[in-house]
Order: sequence, then structure tokens, then C-alpha cells
Amino acid sequence: MAEAMSNDHPNLGPMIGLRALLATLGRKRRVWLTTALVGLVVGACIHLAIPTKYTAVSDLYLTAPSGVDPTEAMANDVSLLQTEVVAQEAVTVGHLNMNPHALLSHYTGLSLSNNIMSITFSGPSQTEAVSGDSAVAKGFLAVQAREARVQTEGLVRGLQLQISSTSNEIDDLNAKINSTSTAAPDQQLSNQLADLISQRSADESQVSQLQSQVDQALVNEQFTDHTSSVLDPAAVVPVSTKKVVLKDGLSGLVAGLAVGLAAVIFSALLSEGRPDRSTVAATLGAPVELSLERYRSPRVMRRRRLSRRLREPSLTLRMIERRLRGQLESAPGSALAVVVVGTPELAALGVGALALALSSEGHRVVVVDAANNRPLASILGLITKPERMEAVMLPAASGPPVRVFVAPKDPLQMAEKPPPDDADALLVLASLDPAFGAEHLAPWVKDAVMVLSSRRTTLNRMEVSRRMLREAAISLRSVILLDSDSLDDSSGSLGPVDLRLTPDVNVELSK
Repeated sequence: MAEAMSNDHPNLGPMIGLRALLATLGRKRRVWLTTALVGLVVGACIHLAIPTKYTAVSDLYLTAPSGVDPTEAMANDVSLLQTEVVAQEAVTVGHLNMNPHALLSHYTGLSLSNNIMSITFSGPSQTEAVSGDSAVAKGFLAVQAREARVQTEGLVRGLQLQISSTSNEIDDLNAKINSTSTAAPDQQLSNQLADLISQRSADESQVSQLQSQVDQALVNEQFTDHTSSVLDPAAVVPVSTKKVVLKDGLSGLVAGLAVGLAAVIFSALLSEGRPDRSTVAATLGAPVELSLERYRSPRVMRRRRLSRRLREPSLTLRMIERRLRGQLESAPGSALAVVVVGTPELAALGVGALALALSSEGHRVVVVDAANNRPLASILGLITKPERMEAVMLPAASGPPVRVFVAPKDPLQMAEKPPPDDADALLVLASLDPAFGAEHLAPWVKDAVMVLSSRRTTLNRMEVSRRMLREAAISLRSVILLDSDSLDDSSGSLGPVDLRLTPDVNVELSK
């Protein structure tokens, strides 16, 4: 059999696909549903922890100066509203108890049209919201009027300088005209006089135009100052508590759902994907004869419920029992090791159920519990880690009692203990530890079945387990795969077979 896998490097594992990602979201739906529910509750109750803010709104009617584009003028007014100059004027006018920089974070401006601007102010109370909005409106109008007055004064000052300069030129022209007109008549002097009179007329026309511009600037400034005013005084916007709770709750729901989905997706992308049946078979060099979905261990009254499962096996446990029985009957000397990689509880139940079933049929059965934390001994209420290996008789419903050996902590003591020669069937439940290897199993068994949890096992762990069994001259006959992916459609056989040879059993294991 080829040691390498077809598409994925054996040390990296298969890459996660869209179907696997969707399956992960389905399996972890409790996570993102819980975060969404928590977000909904937190969002709906956040108004109880955070003080309610009241919002006041006022509308201003603003007149654009003559000759200025109204859209551009409104954009400039909205920008002017957000300056510290306006905030300082509002603090002064409204006698507000905050600095201008802090005041800027409490209000915003919005252009409703080319002439109407809305000011929205948020405050901890209705009174503060209204007074703050009114102060900002008054402060803005005052700054706008002052800036318009400054601009008008500068424009008028420049125009008056031009008028004064042109008037001086007119006085000079008048003096030249008077001196020319008193001289003796001459054709040349007549032409010169006509030119001077023409220049004086042009300068007088220019002075008239400049004076008109001055008057127009003053009129525009006064018109803008008088017509720009508060259209709608500041008033608190009514807010429905139900709408606030609904809005905050929906926001929290969306945020919690996003956090939960992101956590599940990133966890799936960053963690190593579960190997499929074909990968497990190729890595271990043994076929996957049975694959089951997730096993759920009881948490309440655990020992009692596990003991009941052992005495009254479920459909899933019967399936494991039948696979182990088939391998045991074909194993040399009817001796079989059930090697656990991952969660040992379900394997312990399968070994215990098979031992009780064989004993009820009249067979003499010996069971050795050498798995981590001695799960079968724990279920049966035995000493989990005795000082030496001694047999404990487990009464059966009918037939001879089952002899149960609980392996001590040191595996060497198990290796030194000779297996009984009067047993009809020998079952060894074991876990493999790289620190000890599998040599302690060699005196007891020559064949093994591996019960593997795909959620708790890496490809490197499987490869190491295979090597330990090979070094101990123990043949791995088959694999029972737990926690398999429901979307896994690969084959667990070793031959080039496209169809699945092992069923993917979707059985609820929490009964």
C-alpha cells in the first residue's frame, strides 16, 4: 500500500473546503447562536447602563450673499459650524459649562437645502440639549455675521482707496483742463483739451461704479445679516423607548452573530482539519470498518448513566460490539487489543458490553483495562490504578463472571504478568503513549483494533501509534472512527474502490 496520501501532505492534513466549513458552522451553531442571543440581550439592556442622551434640533434660514453660488455658500456654512470659533462663541453666548473642543462632539450640522441648515445637539437632559442647540445656533449666526462684516469692510476699504485715487486723478485733470482752456486758441490745444475732458469723464464713470459697488456691498451685508435667522427654534426630538430597545437589540444581535460566526470560522481555518476515512486508512494502513458521528458523554450522574449504558447497550454500542466480536473471533487465540486514540469512554463501553455478552453465552472472558485513566474500571467502580495486577470478578447476568484486570501505572508490571491460559476470549483495552511504547501489550495480544477520535487526533499521532504497534509486532486489523464528518464521502477501504464500503452512521450517541 502506498504510504503517501493522494493530495495532502501527511504532516499537514487535508485543507478545509467550503462544505467542511459549512458543516463546521452547523456543528458549532450553539456558539454563534449563543453569542447572537447574548448580543441581543446586551443590546436591549444597554440603555439601562448607559445614560440616555436627548437630542434637540433647530433649523436656520441662511441667505447666500449676492453673486455667490448658494450650494457652495451652504457647504461653507456647514464647515464654519464645525469650527472652534463657533463653539467658543456658543459657550460664551449660552454660558455653557464645557470647553469648545468638547462642545464640538455634541452637535452636527446638516444641509437640508441651499438655504436651510439643521443643527442637531445631544445632551444628557432635555434642558441641556435645548439650551446647547440654541447656543450653537446663536453662536453660529453671530460668527457668520461678524465674518460677513469683516469681509464687507475689507471690500469697502479697498473700493474706497480706488475711489480716492481716481478722485485725485479727476482733480489733476480738472486743473489741466482749466489751464488749457485759458490759453490762446490753437488746434493742438483744442485736441488736447478734448482728450482731457474724455479722460475726466471715464474717471468720473469709474468713481460712480466703485461707489455703486460699495453701496451694494453694504446692502448685501445688511441684507444677509437681517435675513439669516433661526427658522425653527431648538426642540427635543421625541424618542420611543421601544424603538430604542428594538434598535439597540437588533444592533447587538447582529454584532453578536458576527462575532460568533467569525470565531467559529477562524477557529476552523486556523485549526487542523479532521482527517477523512481515506486519510485515516492510508495513514494507519488498516481499513476503517465503521465511522460514527460525535459521541456525547453524560455530565450529570455520569457513573450511573455510563453503567446503565453498559448493561443496556444502545444501537451505536451494539454496532461497535459486533465489529469487535468479528475481529476477536478471527484473531489468533481469540485475543484482541482495543487501542484507543482520543476519547476512551466509548471504546471502554464497547469492550465491556462485548465481555458481558460473551459471558452470558457461557464463555470465560478476561478483560484488561490499560487505557488512560482506566475508563472501564471507573465505570465499574473498581480501583483505577492499583499497585499490582489482580483479577476482579465481575458478575454477569448469566454465565461465568468476567475477570477484569486493571493495569497498574507502570506498564512493565503488565508485561511481566503472564496472560491467563484458561480464557476463551481475551480483550485488552489500551492507550498508546510514546514514552512507554506498545511492548507491554505484546505478551497478551498479537492483533488490535483501533478506536480513533478524529477530533482529538492528528495525523502525526496516528503515524506514531502505527509505528509503536509495528515495533511491538502487533497487527492492526481495522479502525473504528469516531467524530467523523457527516459530509465525508471518502472510502475507508485500502483497495482502489470508489464507493464507500463502510457506513457513515448518523446516530445520536447521547442516549
